[in-house]
Amino acid sequence: MGLLAGYFRGAVEEIIMRTVDVMLSFPSQIMVFAVVALLGINVQNVILANVFIKWAWYARMIRTGVMQYRDRNFVRFSRCIGTPERFILGRHLVPSIASDLAVLASLDVGWAIINISTLSFLGLGVQAPTPEWGAMLNEAKNVLTSNPTQMIVPGAAIVVLVSAFNLMGDALRDVLDPKEVER
Repeated sequence: MGLLAGYFRGAVEEIIMRTVDVMLSFPSQIMVFAVVALLGINVQNVILANVFIKWAWYARMIRTGVMQYRDRNFVRFSRCIGTPERFILGRHLVPSIASDLAVLASLDVGWAIINISTLSFLGLGVQAPTPEWGAMLNEAKNVLTSNPTQMIVPGAAIVVLVSAFNLMGDALRDVLDPKEVER
C-alpha cells in the first residue's frame, strides 16, 4: 500500500493515506483487543491482530521512503525508456527502502513481544498449556507474596529479548544509513 501511495500519488495516495490515518487514529492496544475479541482467543488471532494494527505504520513509512526516491534520475530514466511500473517498483524502489524496512521490522519485533505478553498476561493471548512469558507472569502473580522469585525469570526474559531487538535495530540503522556515519 505504501509503495502504491508513494509512487502513483493522486487519488490512489489519498484513498490509501486516509485509510492509514483512520487506522492510526485509534490506540493500537485497543485495536488489538478489539480484533482478538472479534476473532477469538488463540495464537493465530493474536498474531493476526498485531499484523493488522502495524500495516498502517509500515504503509506510511514505505510511502515516505518511496517519495524520496521516485523523482531520482535512475527512476526517471527507467520511466523514459518505457520500463514497466512493476519493474521500477520491484527493482529500483524496494531495494532503495529495504534498509529502512529492516530497521523498522527489527524494532517492531520487540513491540510485538511486549504486546503478545501483555495480551497473555490479561488472559486474551496465548492460553495454557502453551508456554508464554506473559502467561507465566499471570500465573506468578497469584503467588507473589509467597514466592516472588517466580516472576523474575519471565520478566527478565522479556526485558532482555526486547532490549536485544532494540539494540539490533539501532545497530542496523548505524550500519545501513550512510548519513549517520560519524567522522
